[in-house]
Amino acid sequence: MLDIQPRAHHAAPGAPPSRAANGARISQAVLDNEKLVRHQDSTPYQVTERVWVLPGTTLNAALIIGDDGLIVWESGEHIEHGRQYRERIRAISTLPIKAVIYSHSHYTLGTSALIEGETDVAIIGHPQLNANMRAGSVGVAFPEIEPLQRARAVQHAQMLLPEEGDDAQYGFVIGRGKPGFVPVNTPVSHGETLTIAGVRLQCFTEGGSDTDDCLSVWLPDEQLVLNNILWPWQPNFYTPRGAKFRDPRIWARALRQILALRPQYLVSQHARTLVGADEIERTLRNYLDFTLLVLDQTLRGILQGKGPDELRGFVRLPRHLAEDPWLFESYGRLDWHAPYIMNHAVGWWDGDAASLVRLPPEDIAQRMVPLLGGREGVLAAVEDASTRGELPWALELLNYLFRLTPEDAQLRQRKAALLRTSAHGTTSSITRGFMLTQALALEGAISLPGVILPPAAQVSATPATFVDHMRVRVDPIRAQETDAVLRFDFTDGAKQSVALHLRRGVAEFLDSPQQHYRKADFVLAMDGAAFAQLYLGRESLGSLLQREAVQLEGDRDEAFACLALFDTPAR
Repeated sequence: MLDIQPRAHHAAPGAPPSRAANGARISQAVLDNEKLVRHQDSTPYQVTERVWVLPGTTLNAALIIGDDGLIVWESGEHIEHGRQYRERIRAISTLPIKAVIYSHSHYTLGTSALIEGETDVAIIGHPQLNANMRAGSVGVAFPEIEPLQRARAVQHAQMLLPEEGDDAQYGFVIGRGKPGFVPVNTPVSHGETLTIAGVRLQCFTEGGSDTDDCLSVWLPDEQLVLNNILWPWQPNFYTPRGAKFRDPRIWARALRQILALRPQYLVSQHARTLVGADEIERTLRNYLDFTLLVLDQTLRGILQGKGPDELRGFVRLPRHLAEDPWLFESYGRLDWHAPYIMNHAVGWWDGDAASLVRLPPEDIAQRMVPLLGGREGVLAAVEDASTRGELPWALELLNYLFRLTPEDAQLRQRKAALLRTSAHGTTSSITRGFMLTQALALEGAISLPGVILPPAAQVSATPATFVDHMRVRVDPIRAQETDAVLRFDFTDGAKQSVALHLRRGVAEFLDSPQQHYRKADFVLAMDGAAFAQLYLGRESLGSLLQREAVQLEGDRDEAFACLALFDTPAR
């Protein structure tokens, strides 16, 4: 067996920036800590007689060798990952692949390449996983805003950063590629047991981490757990890309489930494998205690009357948790979580009656800049704060000017410089990704998307879903005098007829327009592909009518005017 126990304590978070192998300027503390909790290369290694780990610096997969076939855990972020896993697997065994197991919906896109040429493969996953994949897999509370969350995810995963140099990608990096998702055909329930190729498995679907479709798998004969619950950094309850609420209580439930099994081996989605029941229990208990502490201390602070900004510095860790390498801030940040939990618990208000009426940020900036001595006074204060190393305060001050004149070249360069310096010193991969990406955009080196619209294939496959999403594009002032029903009849797909009732500034989605209290004023008949062109702003209604991709019932000019009340999709 491979000895993969930690040998040292991580460096302090305040360590100065250093350089990674690709030239990325990164906190030395991150470089030191990751050696304790993450794989450093992609060389497969054997954990037990049946189980191999296929490691990566960001994502891991695993191979389980059965009596007459193989079980693969995870398939990666795109088809190329699936091909890479298959190559590594075939260097270990030539047995057929009998099953693929998804730990959750985030890394399921390499499957088609992974199982190419195989037959009768069981795709095992949480019962919710297929539905989440249809919704886009980014974990949205409101699917209508998925385009914004996809654009934020590009920054989060550092997709626009260079591969080498000061600003190079480092830490949590996910590449983009062609998707090859294969839907779950063997959904499992909590506690369900399976035997595949002579291997006994028990599945646990209650509890989870960053999605509501997590699946932990217990191999009793190997005394081994496959999971997406223990990460090589703090549990990331809040993520700036805006995922659905991650409840610490749900995460704690999953941790307790694994602890109750007392495994000898723990194989994790992002982390190095843990070996030894005592080491696993110690690590999981600290992880559990962190989870409980963040929630309970947040609630304690709320009861003391603290608002979200005050809570950012209120939650503090005892020494043994602060020094645990598995709880290092190499991904998210501790001070993000309490405001997020408070907002979920009681909303954004801090309890001070004065903050119930707040000026918009631009109005505050217009008043603050003169108080700070005008443009030159603000810039002097920015330089003073920067010289003292107070980068958050320097950015706060600079943003007063930036909100008023965001196209000012000097301000853009100064903000980019402050973001870059902050990014090179932070331990948080997410913070680094957002700061460096936005710095490059401010300098004009890259174009930063505000939203990323869904692919046309996704829209055309379920056009009724995206008719529903059109609700949030209505301009309520321009539409305040309009009362019209716009029906869409689809010539393909399962859902043939849906509608929007544009009623004086509000667009109500009608799943069954034939049951609505009034008839349609306009009917657009088309297939899903034509609607996708309209929805994505690639073709106008006039263009579609001209090439006879749409049939219109109702007054042409009034139909055009009705559609004009919806925002044109950002591209």
